[in-house]
Amino acid sequence: MQLPLLSIQKRTVLRTFFRFMFINLLIAIAINYLYILFSSGLGKFLSSIFIYTALFSNTIQLQILIALPLFIIFLFTSNKAVLYILCTLSLSILHIVNFIDIFIYRHFNFHINSMVLNLLATEGAEDSLRLGAGTYITATVSIIGILFLEFMLIRNLHNRLKDRKISPKAIPIIFSLGLLFIITDKLTYAVADLYNRSEVTRSSKVFPLYQPLTIKRMMRKKFGFEIDREETFQFDKTCTGLNYPKNDLNQSYNKEKPNIVWIMLDAWRFDMFTQEVTPNIKKFSENSLIFNNHFSGGNASRFGVFTLFYSIHGYYWHYFLGERRGPVFMDELIKLGYDFKIISSRKLSSPEFRKTVFVRIPEFIDDDLPGKDADEKDPLVTECFIDWLDKRDPSSPFFSFMFFNASHRPYKYPDEFDRFKPSNKNPNYLTVGEKDAVALMNSYKNAIHFEDNEIGKILRTLEKKNLLTNTIILITGDHGEEFYETGFWGHTSAFSKYQTKVPLILYIPGKEPEIITNLTSHLDVVPTMLELLGNSSNPENYSQGQSLLNEKGAEFVVSSGWDDCAIIGDDNYLVFSFETYRPGAFEVRDSEYKIMDNEKKILKLKRKNVIQVLNEFKEFMK
Repeated sequence: MQLPLLSIQKRTVLRTFFRFMFINLLIAIAINYLYILFSSGLGKFLSSIFIYTALFSNTIQLQILIALPLFIIFLFTSNKAVLYILCTLSLSILHIVNFIDIFIYRHFNFHINSMVLNLLATEGAEDSLRLGAGTYITATVSIIGILFLEFMLIRNLHNRLKDRKISPKAIPIIFSLGLLFIITDKLTYAVADLYNRSEVTRSSKVFPLYQPLTIKRMMRKKFGFEIDREETFQFDKTCTGLNYPKNDLNQSYNKEKPNIVWIMLDAWRFDMFTQEVTPNIKKFSENSLIFNNHFSGGNASRFGVFTLFYSIHGYYWHYFLGERRGPVFMDELIKLGYDFKIISSRKLSSPEFRKTVFVRIPEFIDDDLPGKDADEKDPLVTECFIDWLDKRDPSSPFFSFMFFNASHRPYKYPDEFDRFKPSNKNPNYLTVGEKDAVALMNSYKNAIHFEDNEIGKILRTLEKKNLLTNTIILITGDHGEEFYETGFWGHTSAFSKYQTKVPLILYIPGKEPEIITNLTSHLDVVPTMLELLGNSSNPENYSQGQSLLNEKGAEFVVSSGWDDCAIIGDDNYLVFSFETYRPGAFEVRDSEYKIMDNEKKILKLKRKNVIQVLNEFKEFMK
């Protein structure tokens, strides 16, 4: 390729650089093929097309991220030493990190994350991971070998290309092919996501830093495409990367099957369960089990609801969404002939509970209630449930899940519930700050008080219909809500107790009331329910929790977010990212969620717990 405006030396540098990057692209594709070899559940035609296209696409994009800054540098310098050093180091580091990530993916089924890096850097890591001298020797020799080969490659290319030309068509052709792979990859995923082709959507976690493209919102708004297409989906066990459950559950259930009612208040945090704020729930709890050291499995609705129904860490959310896999709990209720009624004042397509929790029962969902906001829709949840109770056939047991949304920001409630003042129902989100905390919290309290009024109607109806004698009732929150107690407002921003600790009230007919202080989690709910139904299957077969009726409680709990999670104990929080793009996101915080300085010491003390959690992240993967 002729570059007439550049000197001969600079043209040689750029030619060498382009050839060097292209050869390394081919090498990286060969290396990344190992991700496919170490993945399971692949094999169908469409999944094969996608995974190999994504192999090329993702590798090309990562190469571009490295090539662009180097190209800019070489436009300003023709120094041979700079060329050798930068190219050798940049691509060697890429391949070394790639091999390390493949090693981690093979053994843990996830990519490099902040906890792995900190664990490796902590004193005593050898004792936990047992890498062995052979591993270190092999790694050292491999690193030296990669550096040597990359240096020899760039040097030989530079020497050979001094008097050679590259065809003017070569770079545009290579660029066009790369762009074609990227476009094909993204469009394939987007279309598969629209039509619930799980053999494709499940594969988005195979390659590090892969970014899936979704077009659901555009298709719905521009073309009226119906995105809630769960009724067309059938789970395919022959094409799955999940090992969930590990074995089929036994079918030793009680002869008499109780009704089950789960009521969830959005963003209901632990200290909002009071006589002043929730008098109806408080009164009902006098005959219930109260768990006052209970944590949600997430700091957002997706992960809170997911962990409640699936009884495994929120880390798995993306995998189960990709495969459109429902929870074992719902599978068992379907087998037992339960009737269902799922009512929500927010659409269950966002978050995607229609594609996960309720994927097998879309016909029993009412989540498109009339009205603009939760102050109009929440009362309709109550009306819908009571009306359904009046009309249903009582010969079969039922499961009902009701989701109230008024307590989610912006805290909507009718004017007659404006009890706690000063309040602020319409904050300016551009200027809101800690100065507004009192008014915002009062609005939040008013919204919960409003929801409590609706829940009171439900509880009184169940009592009036004499259903409390054979109905298990659970009332909880999907996550908490913070008002700058640790520097944040709302949720999804931290794992403080204000965002993760929630009330849990469990009514079991005939069970004596009790206040339980053991550390418990949403992951413990399904094992409890199946135990109450009489199923004797080991919870480890389908769960990472234990029965709430277990007097021992948990040593620690795990709460997950979009790309991070926290190991929560009585005295500290270990917060880390499980995504490759945030490798340095690791914090140790005390019980008040303040940063602790001695993180290495704490990590060393908690190493056993950390290893356990990392292993649990792969427990239900093939």
